Amino acid sequence: MNDQPLLALKQVEWRYEGGQKPALNNINLSLKPGEVVGLVGASGAGKTTLLLTMAGFIPDNYAGYFAGTRRISAEIGMVFQDPETQFIGLTVEEEIAFSLENKGYSDQAIEQRIEEVLRLVRLEGFAKRSPFELSGGEKQRVAIASALATSPQLLLLDEPTSELDPRGAREVFTLLRQLKQEHEMAIVVSSHATEELAQFCDRMLLVSAGSMIYDLPVRPFFAEVEGLARHGVLIPEMIRLYHWLREQGILQGDETSIPLSVEEMVRMYQEMGARAGVRT
Repeated sequence: MNDQPLLALKQVEWRYEGGQKPALNNINLSLKPGEVVGLVGASGAGKTTLLLTMAGFIPDNYAGYFAGTRRISAEIGMVFQDPETQFIGLTVEEEIAFSLENKGYSDQAIEQRIEEVLRLVRLEGFAKRSPFELSGGEKQRVAIASALATSPQLLLLDEPTSELDPRGAREVFTLLRQLKQEHEMAIVVSSHATEELAQFCDRMLLVSAGSMIYDLPVRPFFAEVEGLARHGVLIPEMIRLYHWLREQGILQGDETSIPLSVEEMVRMYQEMGARAGVRT
């Protein structure tokens, strides 16, 4: 895998015009090809501002004060919290075609690419449908299809499941897992759904009041239970159970042992029983 970063932020500070405090403060961050990163923090912590900076919208499209350096060497696609705010086409195919037309794709290439991304997000047959008449999960998948149309190396998603019902949220995370596994795409997703992020991400970021609190691989990140709780981050149930079992002396392990799924917890329990000579 290429180790050159797709994006690098160094000592980045950003204050919106009229703002009294920095919305971002001394942010240092780099993303490599294929990395999947979860971004968490309380409402107003700076998650959206950080994503806008990664995408290049800040400082280019916003008024304010910017300091530090930002280097972007990748085609980037971004998906916002409410997909309807970014819809401009009357049909799904018009929505996807917009960015392709701006890039100068031929009519034939546009038609082919529309078919490809609709198949990728499992919305075959939706080309002539109005995006405004779809379910929440389908709308978000159309927004993702539009972001993927120009084959970006990095996909940024801002709370893509916060306005969806459980079924719609599962659809979106299933799609993101597919992109990770089949296309090795770098992904940054801001979400409060830590249960999903724990099983999906390679690395986790916590921001608070515009500052980076943690930037860690996923298991060491969820070892920081006190710090995460202090910043209002929901600890996934399986991880909370693991920490409780360790406190009770029932399980032994360190941050590298933290189970991220029911299957991993069951396997850990079985291995512990095997070492003790107990059938589980």
